[in-house]
Amino acid sequence: MADEDGRMDRRTFLLQSARALGAIVGGGALGAAIAGGSDDSLVWQIDPDKCIACGNCATACVLTPSAVKVVHDVDICGFCDLCFGFFAEQRPGDTEAAENQRCPTGAIIRNFVEEPYYEYMIDETKCIGCATCVEGCSQYGNGALIMQVRHDRCVNCNECAIAAQCPADAFVRVPADDPYLLRSKKLEEEAAEEQAGAGPLGRETEPSYQPPPQQQPPPWQPTREQSAAGQGFQPEPVSDQAAQGTQPAPEPQPHQPPPAAGNGEADSLQDLIGGDLR
Repeated sequence: MADEDGRMDRRTFLLQSARALGAIVGGGALGAAIAGGSDDSLVWQIDPDKCIACGNCATACVLTPSAVKVVHDVDICGFCDLCFGFFAEQRPGDTEAAENQRCPTGAIIRNFVEEPYYEYMIDETKCIGCATCVEGCSQYGNGALIMQVRHDRCVNCNECAIAAQCPADAFVRVPADDPYLLRSKKLEEEAAEEQAGAGPLGRETEPSYQPPPQQQPPPWQPTREQSAAGQGFQPEPVSDQAAQGTQPAPEPQPHQPPPAAGNGEADSLQDLIGGDLR
């Protein structure tokens, strides 16, 4: 309250000062919450199936160097001898010299395993997130090199500057307790779902094709004459004795002597010359 001269008394001054200080502190806390992310349970991550390796991750991040790094998904790496994530497409040779490498900072380490296999590792202290190696691995390899936001350095901005410039909308929000999107993990989950009878999208898979059962042949076979004439099966009449399992004995035939064997060749010559051959 002010006195007659218009001056504020001590109590009113202290009360108004406290209110002003509280407003300043509250506004600062709200601003910090907005800058640090409104939901700490979600973090930014890159979907490797959407990433097109545009190079914005190296330049758009608020941190220098970028919080986005190349991650080597070793489980699906082909251990190629000539890896185009490591080697440049146009190069003077196939040695590990700097002029033959794709990475501008030499962040990829190539170690010999056994002929003809090599292991490739990422030195994240040198990686700037340019995605040059990711582009080569995606075009000529199996996509074992992917881009991921490293959460040991990301500040989890409420509005990620890289996400705002990503042309493929590859930046997504994921749970903070499971912050990485690896292709190898996705393939393992899809394989487990397929073994359990569900497709990669959780739908029940259609039963595999089963050929129709083959019909059993009939217990009878037509005679050759019937097949040639195109007739169907005509069963022969069965006598009562055959049905009862008894057959009459065949009747004896009268004996007939065999015809006498003549000298056919001699008779033919005699008839031919008309004379006696004796």
